[in-house]
Amino acid sequence: MQNSTSIAEWQLLLQALTPVQGWLYVGAGRGDMLGEERFKKVPKLLAIEANEHATQLLDHATSAHRNWQAAQALISESNGQATWHHLTREEDNGLLSAQALSQLWPNIQTLEQTQHPTITLSQLLEVKGESPESYNWLTIDCLPATRLLQGLKGTLESVDMIEVRVALNEAIAIESGACLKESDAFIQPLGFTRLAVEESSNPLIGRALYGRNFKALACEQQRKCTSLENQNSSLALQCKELKIHNETIAKELQAAPSEQEKLKNQKLKLKEELQKARQDISELENQNYVLASQCTELKAKKEALLQQEKDTKSKLEKQRVQESNLRKQLEQAQAELKEQLRSAQLSTKLLAKVEADTSDLRERYAEKVKSEQELKDLIKELHGKLLTASHFYHKIEQEHPELLEKL
Repeated sequence: MQNSTSIAEWQLLLQALTPVQGWLYVGAGRGDMLGEERFKKVPKLLAIEANEHATQLLDHATSAHRNWQAAQALISESNGQATWHHLTREEDNGLLSAQALSQLWPNIQTLEQTQHPTITLSQLLEVKGESPESYNWLTIDCLPATRLLQGLKGTLESVDMIEVRVALNEAIAIESGACLKESDAFIQPLGFTRLAVEESSNPLIGRALYGRNFKALACEQQRKCTSLENQNSSLALQCKELKIHNETIAKELQAAPSEQEKLKNQKLKLKEELQKARQDISELENQNYVLASQCTELKAKKEALLQQEKDTKSKLEKQRVQESNLRKQLEQAQAELKEQLRSAQLSTKLLAKVEADTSDLRERYAEKVKSEQELKDLIKELHGKLLTASHFYHKIEQEHPELLEKL
Protein backbone atom coordinates (compact mmCIF):
# COMPACT_ATOMS: atom_id res chain seq x y z
CA MET A 1 0.00 0.00 0.00
CA GLN A 2 2.99 2.33 0.49
CA ASN A 3 3.62 4.62 -2.54
CA SER A 4 7.10 5.37 -3.83
CA THR A 5 6.18 9.08 -4.00
CA SER A 6 5.44 10.62 -0.62
CA ILE A 7 2.33 12.70 -0.02
CA ALA A 8 4.49 15.80 0.53
CA GLU A 9 6.06 15.27 -2.92
CA TRP A 10 2.61 14.73 -4.44
CA GLN A 11 1.45 17.99 -2.92
CA LEU A 12 4.42 19.86 -4.41
CA LEU A 13 3.49 18.43 -7.82
CA LEU A 14 -0.20 19.29 -7.35
CA GLN A 15 0.66 22.90 -6.51
CA ALA A 16 1.82 23.28 -10.12
CA LEU A 17 -1.52 21.95 -11.43
CA THR A 18 -3.89 23.48 -8.87
CA PRO A 19 -2.10 26.28 -6.99
CA VAL A 20 -3.00 26.73 -3.34
CA GLN A 21 -5.38 29.65 -2.81
CA GLY A 22 -5.95 28.77 0.82
CA TRP A 23 -5.11 25.73 2.96
CA LEU A 24 -7.49 24.57 5.70
CA TYR A 25 -5.54 22.36 8.14
CA VAL A 26 -7.45 20.54 10.93
CA GLY A 27 -5.43 18.84 13.68
CA ALA A 28 -2.33 20.99 13.16
CA GLY A 29 -0.91 20.26 16.62
CA ARG A 30 1.99 22.55 17.51
CA GLY A 31 2.53 23.47 13.84
CA ASP A 32 5.83 21.59 13.47
CA MET A 33 4.98 20.63 9.86
CA LEU A 34 4.46 24.25 8.76
CA GLY A 35 8.16 24.69 8.11
CA GLU A 36 8.16 22.01 5.38
CA GLU A 37 8.76 22.81 1.72
CA ARG A 38 5.14 22.22 0.72
CA PHE A 39 3.98 25.18 2.87
CA LYS A 40 6.48 27.77 1.61
CA LYS A 41 4.27 29.13 -1.19
CA VAL A 42 0.93 28.89 0.64
CA PRO A 43 -0.62 32.40 0.56
CA LYS A 44 -3.37 31.73 3.11
CA LEU A 45 -3.64 29.19 5.92
CA LEU A 46 -6.13 28.46 8.70
CA ALA A 47 -4.63 25.93 11.13
CA ILE A 48 -7.07 24.43 13.66
CA GLU A 49 -6.20 22.60 16.87
CA ALA A 50 -8.39 21.47 19.79
CA ASN A 51 -5.69 21.46 22.51
CA GLU A 52 -5.26 24.85 24.18
CA HIS A 53 -1.50 24.58 24.87
CA ALA A 54 -0.79 23.27 21.37
CA THR A 55 -2.87 26.13 19.90
CA GLN A 56 -0.64 28.68 21.67
CA LEU A 57 2.44 27.15 20.04
CA LEU A 58 0.58 26.93 16.74
CA ASP A 59 -0.31 30.61 16.95
CA HIS A 60 3.38 31.41 17.42
CA ALA A 61 4.24 29.27 14.36
CA THR A 62 1.73 31.11 12.14
CA SER A 63 2.29 34.65 13.43
CA ALA A 64 5.29 35.27 11.15
CA HIS A 65 3.20 34.79 8.00
CA ARG A 66 0.66 37.18 6.60
CA ASN A 67 -2.82 35.67 6.13
CA TRP A 68 -1.84 32.68 8.29
CA GLN A 69 -3.86 32.21 11.44
CA ALA A 70 -4.44 29.64 14.16
CA ALA A 71 -7.77 28.76 15.77
CA GLN A 72 -8.71 26.62 18.76
CA ALA A 73 -11.80 24.52 18.09
CA LEU A 74 -13.07 20.96 18.43
CA ILE A 75 -14.26 20.09 14.92
CA SER A 76 -17.03 17.52 14.44
CA GLU A 77 -19.75 16.66 11.94
CA SER A 78 -22.31 18.76 13.88
CA ASN A 79 -22.53 21.59 16.40
CA GLY A 80 -23.13 20.55 20.00
CA GLN A 81 -21.23 18.66 22.70
CA ALA A 82 -18.81 15.71 22.42
CA THR A 83 -16.64 13.60 24.71
CA TRP A 84 -12.90 14.36 24.54
CA HIS A 85 -10.80 11.31 25.43
CA HIS A 86 -7.51 11.98 27.26
CA LEU A 87 -5.32 8.93 26.50
CA THR A 88 -1.94 7.62 27.55
CA ARG A 89 -0.75 8.54 24.03
CA GLU A 90 -1.24 12.31 24.14
CA GLU A 91 -0.94 12.69 20.36
CA ASP A 92 -4.02 10.45 19.93
CA ASN A 93 -6.27 12.47 22.31
CA GLY A 94 -9.54 13.15 20.50
CA LEU A 95 -13.04 11.97 19.73
CA LEU A 96 -12.17 8.24 19.58
CA SER A 97 -11.99 6.19 22.75
CA ALA A 98 -9.10 3.98 23.83
CA GLN A 99 -11.21 0.93 23.00
CA ALA A 100 -11.71 2.16 19.41
CA LEU A 101 -7.92 2.67 19.04
CA SER A 102 -6.91 -0.57 20.79
CA GLN A 103 -6.17 -2.35 17.47
CA LEU A 104 -3.74 0.44 16.55
CA TRP A 105 -2.15 0.77 20.00
CA PRO A 106 -2.80 -2.36 22.15
CA ASN A 107 -1.56 -0.77 25.40
CA ILE A 108 -3.43 2.53 25.07
CA GLN A 109 -5.65 3.50 28.01
CA THR A 110 -8.04 6.27 28.96
CA LEU A 111 -6.83 8.80 31.55
CA GLU A 112 -9.86 11.11 31.60
CA GLN A 113 -13.02 11.98 29.67
CA THR A 114 -14.32 15.55 29.44
CA GLN A 115 -17.18 17.25 27.61
CA HIS A 116 -16.40 20.02 25.12
CA PRO A 117 -18.44 22.09 22.64
CA THR A 118 -18.04 21.07 18.99
CA ILE A 119 -18.39 23.05 15.77
CA THR A 120 -18.50 22.11 12.09
CA LEU A 121 -15.92 23.37 9.61
CA SER A 122 -18.60 25.34 7.77
CA GLN A 123 -19.77 27.01 10.98
CA LEU A 124 -16.20 27.82 12.06
CA LEU A 125 -15.48 29.50 8.72
CA GLU A 126 -18.68 31.51 9.09
CA VAL A 127 -17.71 32.58 12.62
CA LYS A 128 -14.28 33.59 11.34
CA GLY A 129 -15.87 35.60 8.54
CA GLU A 130 -14.14 33.41 5.95
CA SER A 131 -15.60 32.19 2.67
CA PRO A 132 -15.24 28.42 2.00
CA GLU A 133 -14.28 29.28 -1.59
CA SER A 134 -11.10 30.92 -0.22
CA TYR A 135 -9.70 27.48 0.71
CA ASN A 136 -9.11 24.93 -2.07
CA TRP A 137 -6.75 22.62 -0.13
CA LEU A 138 -7.89 20.68 2.92
CA THR A 139 -6.04 18.49 5.45
CA ILE A 140 -7.71 16.51 8.27
CA ASP A 141 -4.72 15.27 10.30
CA CYS A 142 -6.74 13.58 13.05
CA LEU A 143 -9.28 10.82 13.56
CA PRO A 144 -12.09 10.35 12.60
CA ALA A 145 -11.45 12.37 9.42
CA THR A 146 -14.55 11.27 7.49
CA ARG A 147 -16.90 12.46 10.25
CA LEU A 148 -15.15 15.82 10.32
CA LEU A 149 -15.44 16.13 6.53
CA GLN A 150 -19.20 15.73 6.78
CA GLY A 151 -19.31 19.18 8.38
CA LEU A 152 -18.00 20.65 5.10
CA LYS A 153 -19.75 18.46 2.55
CA GLY A 154 -21.89 21.24 1.09
CA THR A 155 -18.83 23.34 0.19
CA LEU A 156 -16.36 20.73 -1.07
CA GLU A 157 -16.98 21.76 -4.69
CA SER A 158 -14.28 24.45 -4.38
CA VAL A 159 -11.70 22.04 -2.90
CA ASP A 160 -9.00 20.63 -5.24
CA MET A 161 -6.93 18.55 -2.75
CA ILE A 162 -7.94 16.58 0.35
CA GLU A 163 -5.48 14.93 2.72
CA VAL A 164 -6.86 12.81 5.57
CA ARG A 165 -5.48 10.71 8.39
CA VAL A 166 -6.94 7.18 8.20
CA ALA A 167 -6.71 3.73 9.75
CA LEU A 168 -5.40 1.13 7.29
CA ASN A 169 -6.18 -2.56 6.85
CA GLU A 170 -9.55 -2.17 8.63
CA ALA A 171 -7.79 -1.76 11.98
CA ILE A 172 -10.77 0.26 13.25
CA ALA A 173 -14.47 -0.47 12.94
CA ILE A 174 -16.02 0.76 9.69
CA GLU A 175 -18.67 2.84 11.50
CA SER A 176 -16.04 4.93 13.32
CA GLY A 177 -15.45 7.31 10.39
CA ALA A 178 -11.69 6.74 10.58
CA CYS A 179 -11.11 3.97 8.00
CA LEU A 180 -9.67 4.33 4.51
CA LYS A 181 -12.72 2.63 3.00
CA GLU A 182 -15.00 5.20 4.62
CA SER A 183 -12.87 8.05 3.25
CA ASP A 184 -12.96 6.53 -0.24
CA ALA A 185 -16.73 6.02 -0.07
CA PHE A 186 -17.31 9.62 1.05
CA ILE A 187 -14.72 11.56 -1.00
CA GLN A 188 -14.49 9.79 -4.37
CA PRO A 189 -18.18 10.26 -5.37
CA LEU A 190 -17.59 14.03 -5.00
CA GLY A 191 -15.28 14.06 -8.06
CA PHE A 192 -11.99 13.06 -6.40
CA THR A 193 -9.57 10.22 -7.05
CA ARG A 194 -7.20 8.72 -4.49
CA LEU A 195 -3.64 9.60 -5.52
CA ALA A 196 -1.58 8.11 -2.69
CA VAL A 197 -1.61 6.37 0.67
CA GLU A 198 1.33 6.83 3.02
CA GLU A 199 1.89 4.68 6.10
CA SER A 200 3.22 6.14 9.34
CA SER A 201 5.67 4.44 11.72
CA ASN A 202 2.68 2.30 12.68
CA PRO A 203 1.66 0.41 9.50
CA LEU A 204 -1.96 0.33 10.67
CA ILE A 205 -2.34 4.08 10.41
CA GLY A 206 -1.39 6.57 7.71
CA ARG A 207 -2.54 9.38 5.45
CA ALA A 208 -4.50 9.34 2.18
CA LEU A 209 -4.26 11.98 -0.52
CA TYR A 210 -7.16 12.78 -2.86
CA GLY A 211 -7.12 15.10 -5.86
CA ARG A 212 -9.65 16.22 -8.38
CA ASN A 213 -10.24 13.57 -11.10
CA PHE A 214 -8.62 15.53 -13.92
CA LYS A 215 -9.26 12.71 -16.42
CA ALA A 216 -12.98 12.94 -15.77
CA LEU A 217 -12.74 16.72 -15.95
CA ALA A 218 -10.88 16.42 -19.27
CA CYS A 219 -13.60 14.12 -20.62
CA GLU A 220 -16.21 16.61 -19.51
CA GLN A 221 -14.29 19.43 -21.21
CA GLN A 222 -13.98 17.30 -24.37
CA ARG A 223 -17.71 16.67 -24.33
CA LYS A 224 -18.38 20.39 -23.97
CA CYS A 225 -15.89 21.12 -26.78
CA THR A 226 -17.63 18.62 -29.08
CA SER A 227 -20.97 20.19 -28.24
CA LEU A 228 -19.60 23.65 -29.05
CA GLU A 229 -18.17 22.38 -32.38
CA ASN A 230 -21.57 20.96 -33.29
CA GLN A 231 -23.18 24.28 -32.38
CA ASN A 232 -20.55 26.06 -34.52
CA SER A 233 -21.29 23.83 -37.52
CA SER A 234 -24.98 24.50 -37.12
CA LEU A 235 -24.35 28.24 -36.90
CA ALA A 236 -22.12 28.10 -40.02
CA LEU A 237 -24.92 26.38 -41.94
CA GLN A 238 -27.40 29.01 -40.74
CA CYS A 239 -24.93 31.74 -41.77
CA LYS A 240 -24.69 30.26 -45.26
CA GLU A 241 -28.48 30.14 -45.56
CA LEU A 242 -28.70 33.75 -44.38
CA LYS A 243 -26.09 34.79 -46.92
CA ILE A 244 -28.11 33.20 -49.74
CA HIS A 245 -31.23 34.90 -48.43
CA ASN A 246 -29.39 38.22 -48.31
CA GLU A 247 -28.25 37.85 -51.92
CA THR A 248 -31.84 37.17 -52.98
CA ILE A 249 -33.02 40.30 -51.20
CA ALA A 250 -30.21 42.33 -52.87
CA LYS A 251 -31.35 41.16 -56.30
CA GLU A 252 -34.93 42.08 -55.49
CA LEU A 253 -33.77 45.56 -54.41
CA GLN A 254 -31.84 46.06 -57.65
CA ALA A 255 -34.89 45.00 -59.66
CA ALA A 256 -37.19 47.42 -57.81
CA PRO A 257 -35.49 50.85 -57.38
CA SER A 258 -38.84 52.60 -57.21
CA GLU A 259 -39.83 50.39 -54.31
CA GLN A 260 -36.56 51.35 -52.65
CA GLU A 261 -37.36 55.05 -53.12
CA LYS A 262 -40.77 54.47 -51.69
CA LEU A 263 -39.24 52.69 -48.74
CA LYS A 264 -36.81 55.59 -48.35
CA ASN A 265 -39.69 58.05 -48.23
CA GLN A 266 -41.46 55.85 -45.73
CA LYS A 267 -38.27 55.73 -43.70
CA LEU A 268 -38.03 59.55 -43.68
CA LYS A 269 -41.66 59.76 -42.69
CA LEU A 270 -41.08 57.23 -39.92
CA LYS A 271 -38.08 59.27 -38.79
CA GLU A 272 -40.23 62.38 -38.55
CA GLU A 273 -42.89 60.46 -36.67
CA LEU A 274 -40.19 59.01 -34.46
CA GLN A 275 -38.81 62.51 -33.80
CA LYS A 276 -42.28 63.73 -32.94
CA ALA A 277 -42.85 60.70 -30.73
CA ARG A 278 -39.56 61.43 -28.94
CA GLN A 279 -40.67 65.01 -28.35
CA ASP A 280 -43.98 63.74 -27.01
CA ILE A 281 -42.09 61.30 -24.80
CA SER A 282 -39.86 64.12 -23.58
CA GLU A 283 -42.91 66.24 -22.75
CA LEU A 284 -44.54 63.27 -21.04
CA GLU A 285 -41.35 62.63 -19.09
CA ASN A 286 -41.32 66.29 -17.97
CA GLN A 287 -44.97 65.99 -16.97
CA ASN A 288 -44.18 62.72 -15.25
CA TYR A 289 -41.30 64.41 -13.40
CA VAL A 290 -43.59 67.25 -12.29
CA LEU A 291 -46.28 64.77 -11.25
CA ALA A 292 -43.68 62.68 -9.44
CA SER A 293 -42.47 65.80 -7.61
CA GLN A 294 -46.05 66.68 -6.71
CA CYS A 295 -46.65 63.11 -5.66
CA THR A 296 -43.55 63.23 -3.45
CA GLU A 297 -44.75 66.48 -1.90
CA LEU A 298 -48.21 65.03 -1.35
CA LYS A 299 -46.69 61.95 0.21
CA ALA A 300 -44.61 64.15 2.50
CA LYS A 301 -47.73 66.18 3.41
CA LYS A 302 -49.68 62.99 3.94
CA GLU A 303 -46.94 61.61 6.19
CA ALA A 304 -46.88 64.93 8.07
CA LEU A 305 -50.68 64.83 8.46
CA LEU A 306 -50.52 61.20 9.54
CA GLN A 307 -47.85 62.13 12.05
CA GLN A 308 -49.96 65.06 13.28
CA GLU A 309 -52.95 62.75 13.55
CA LYS A 310 -50.81 60.27 15.43
CA ASP A 311 -49.53 63.00 17.73
CA THR A 312 -53.07 64.33 18.24
CA LYS A 313 -54.33 60.85 19.06
CA SER A 314 -51.43 60.44 21.44
CA LYS A 315 -52.23 63.79 23.09
CA LEU A 316 -55.94 62.88 23.31
CA GLU A 317 -55.06 59.56 24.82
CA LYS A 318 -52.80 61.31 27.33
CA GLN A 319 -55.60 63.80 28.09
CA ARG A 320 -58.04 60.90 28.56
CA VAL A 321 -55.60 59.25 30.91
CA GLN A 322 -55.07 62.56 32.76
CA GLU A 323 -58.85 63.16 32.90
CA SER A 324 -59.35 59.66 34.24
CA ASN A 325 -56.65 60.24 36.82
CA LEU A 326 -58.19 63.62 37.74
CA ARG A 327 -61.62 61.98 38.12
CA LYS A 328 -60.12 59.39 40.41
CA GLN A 329 -58.32 62.11 42.36
CA LEU A 330 -61.58 64.14 42.57
CA GLU A 331 -63.53 61.13 43.79
CA GLN A 332 -60.78 60.41 46.29
CA ALA A 333 -60.77 64.08 47.39
CA GLN A 334 -64.61 64.06 47.74
CA ALA A 335 -64.41 60.91 49.80
CA GLU A 336 -61.71 62.45 51.93
CA LEU A 337 -63.79 65.66 52.25
CA LYS A 338 -66.83 63.67 53.41
CA GLU A 339 -64.66 61.87 55.90
CA GLN A 340 -63.20 65.18 57.09
CA LEU A 341 -66.71 66.71 57.40
CA ARG A 342 -67.85 63.73 59.39
CA SER A 343 -64.75 64.03 61.53
CA ALA A 344 -65.39 67.80 61.89
CA GLN A 345 -69.00 67.21 62.99
CA LEU A 346 -67.84 64.62 65.47
CA SER A 347 -65.13 67.01 66.67
CA THR A 348 -67.73 69.81 67.04
CA LYS A 349 -69.94 67.57 69.15
CA LEU A 350 -67.00 66.51 71.23
CA LEU A 351 -65.92 70.16 71.60
CA ALA A 352 -69.46 71.17 72.71
CA LYS A 353 -69.46 68.32 75.21
CA VAL A 354 -66.00 69.31 76.42
CA GLU A 355 -67.17 72.94 76.81
CA ALA A 356 -70.25 71.84 78.74
CA ASP A 357 -68.14 69.62 80.97
CA THR A 358 -65.65 72.47 81.38
CA SER A 359 -68.44 74.92 82.38
CA ASP A 360 -69.77 72.41 84.94
CA LEU A 361 -66.29 71.88 86.29
CA ARG A 362 -65.80 75.64 86.53
CA GLU A 363 -69.05 76.00 88.52
CA ARG A 364 -68.11 73.12 90.77
CA TYR A 365 -64.63 74.53 91.16
CA ALA A 366 -66.06 77.96 92.01
CA GLU A 367 -68.39 76.36 94.62
CA LYS A 368 -65.49 74.40 96.01
CA VAL A 369 -63.33 77.51 96.14
CA LYS A 370 -66.20 79.40 97.86
CA SER A 371 -66.78 76.56 100.32
CA GLU A 372 -63.08 76.36 101.00
CA GLN A 373 -62.96 80.13 101.56
CA GLU A 374 -65.91 79.92 103.96
CA LEU A 375 -64.16 77.07 105.74
CA LYS A 376 -60.99 79.15 105.94
CA ASP A 377 -62.99 82.07 107.31
CA LEU A 378 -64.65 79.80 109.86
CA ILE A 379 -61.30 78.36 110.86
CA LYS A 380 -59.86 81.85 111.09
CA GLU A 381 -62.81 82.90 113.22
CA LEU A 382 -62.49 79.75 115.35
CA HIS A 383 -58.74 80.37 115.68
CA GLY A 384 -59.45 83.90 116.94
CA LYS A 385 -61.94 82.57 119.42
CA LEU A 386 -59.55 79.83 120.55
CA LEU A 387 -56.76 82.38 120.85
CA THR A 388 -59.04 84.62 122.98
CA ALA A 389 -60.04 81.64 125.11
CA SER A 390 -56.40 80.68 125.55
CA HIS A 391 -55.50 84.20 126.73
CA PHE A 392 -58.44 84.18 129.04
CA TYR A 393 -57.42 80.77 130.43
CA HIS A 394 -53.89 81.96 131.10
CA LYS A 395 -55.19 85.06 132.71
CA ILE A 396 -57.49 83.02 135.00
CA GLU A 397 -54.56 80.64 135.71
CA GLN A 398 -52.43 83.55 136.80
CA GLU A 399 -55.05 85.64 138.59
CA HIS A 400 -57.40 83.06 140.03
CA PRO A 401 -55.66 79.69 140.32
CA GLU A 402 -58.16 78.61 142.95
CA LEU A 403 -60.84 78.45 140.37
CA LEU A 404 -58.87 75.95 138.47
CA GLU A 405 -58.32 73.83 141.49
CA LYS A 406 -62.02 73.68 142.04
CA LEU A 407 -62.49 72.54 138.54
